[in-house]
Amino acid sequence: MRQSKFQRFVRGFQTEVLIPESVSSDDERRDALRHTACQHIALQFRNQRLICDLVDLSETGAKISVGDGIVPNIGDSIVLMLFDGTMLDGQVTWLRDKHLGVEFLHPVPDVDERLDFENLGRDFFGKAVTLQKSTRRS
Repeated sequence: MRQSKFQRFVRGFQTEVLIPESVSSDDERRDALRHTACQHIALQFRNQRLICDLVDLSETGAKISVGDGIVPNIGDSIVLMLFDGTMLDGQVTWLRDKHLGVEFLHPVPDVDERLDFENLGRDFFGKAVTLQKSTRRS
């Protein structure tokens, strides 16, 4: 499939160029233990709300996968809503391809519990609906 000039232009901005040279690789930056995650989260920034995928989570930050469209810039303040309803304030520290790195303003306690849904039972579907509705509110 051929790419338009605009698509090639945008793809150029989705590379490591958006990461300041003084910033080391995201794999080397976080001191806290990372927990692999596979859940949807709501991301709020600049009066935008969207559903993204949480790739990993630690006490101090997260790696998020975003789809095509508007994404926050490095330095933007954001709010993440995890699947369990936890709200986390943070700041975007890096962008690469379709991923972004977030540093939280306050440490996240009990990271394992934030990623465990086995105890939700029927409430699991209610949490999913709540997360979806959170992106529709204005």
